Amino acid sequence: MSKLKECTGGRTLQSPKEEEIKDLQVYLSKWKSNIWKSYLIHFFMGCHLIAGVLLPFFLMWGKISFVEVMFLQSYFTVVILIFEIPCGAIADHFSRKLSLILGTLSAALAALIYSSYPSITLFIIGETLFAIEYSLISGTDQAFTYDTLRKLGREQEITKTMARSRTYMLLGIGISAPIGSLIGAMLSLQLTMSLMFFPFIAATIIAISLKEPNHDLVKEKPEKYLKIIKSGVSELIKNRILRKLALNQVITESLVFFLIWTYQLYLEALNFNMEYFGFVVASMTLIQIIFTNLIPKLEKRYSNKKIFLQIYTIIPGIAYISMALINLIPIGIALILIIIGMGFSRRFIFTEGINKQIETENRATVLSSISMIASLIRAVLYPIIGYLTMVNLGLTFILLGAMIIIFTIFSKIKNEYL
Repeated sequence: MSKLKECTGGRTLQSPKEEEIKDLQVYLSKWKSNIWKSYLIHFFMGCHLIAGVLLPFFLMWGKISFVEVMFLQSYFTVVILIFEIPCGAIADHFSRKLSLILGTLSAALAALIYSSYPSITLFIIGETLFAIEYSLISGTDQAFTYDTLRKLGREQEITKTMARSRTYMLLGIGISAPIGSLIGAMLSLQLTMSLMFFPFIAATIIAISLKEPNHDLVKEKPEKYLKIIKSGVSELIKNRILRKLALNQVITESLVFFLIWTYQLYLEALNFNMEYFGFVVASMTLIQIIFTNLIPKLEKRYSNKKIFLQIYTIIPGIAYISMALINLIPIGIALILIIIGMGFSRRFIFTEGINKQIETENRATVLSSISMIASLIRAVLYPIIGYLTMVNLGLTFILLGAMIIIFTIFSKIKNEYL
């Protein structure tokens, strides 16, 4: 035995089977790190300190009107429309890791430019960089996660994993928003935006350490950039079920989205102090975390997912209409939480169904195409909502709620699609 140890340098020899198990564990650990790093990236990218004082930043520090804010956001979505699919193709053709690095870095630069001086020109440059960030990350993060899970043989966990990623992002918002509203009210609205540089650059550093999951795919099947774009868009156009799922997801979510830009006006009308806006945002993120993590569990209890989806969608529509009729702060905040919690978490009802329908390996491009549809809807609605809000905020809530309910009633989504 002593001679055997001498020959092996004092180590105990492992059987071939043990070595295979060890190699497998090393292989899996490399991919598993992508998952928790992705959670951290989502957390830091969620650190929007400005979220609690978003409108005061524009109206008070930026000295622009609410309609101008809406036109600025419309410009933001137009830029997304321009870059969404090309950025998805960059992720598929070159590297999803590179796309995530460039996206997080763009956000860091945008925060610095946006907070440098109250100028509409600088705001446009900042929105351009934020739009590029959105385009580079949107769809790519889901494709990156799906391919990583596929390496691990766990692709069926995509819904749960993406829900958890969103939870981390919401935690970032929930922690940073109250801090941001206090900084904005007591120190400076400008400083609130400037400080966002640090969590965004932290996300960039983490993104650099990711392991690219689709390099093997690119080596096996190199495709031209334009061919990837054509393939991704073509799949969305030709696949009727995929198109129905995508439209159903993004239309309602786009209508819910406008509460983000109007709830602070609503709270202001109820004489709610600005320094507490961030705590409402924290509550909004907490309720999203709760509903986001409930979705996978609730889905299992309902054999008919279509009915579940309809109920889950109509409730925010009713809450929207109720906001126009109720002027009590506690009830008003409760209605805001219902709309945000259920309205933004419903996307996870579609995650598995949409990913099952995507047949090409250009997953990021297809998912970016879906995000592009949402951007198009918002680009059209931003100025309209802006003018309606200036005319009558209550009427705006009624119209948004009614549109959600009508669209849900006439939806053609079938149970087997989900």
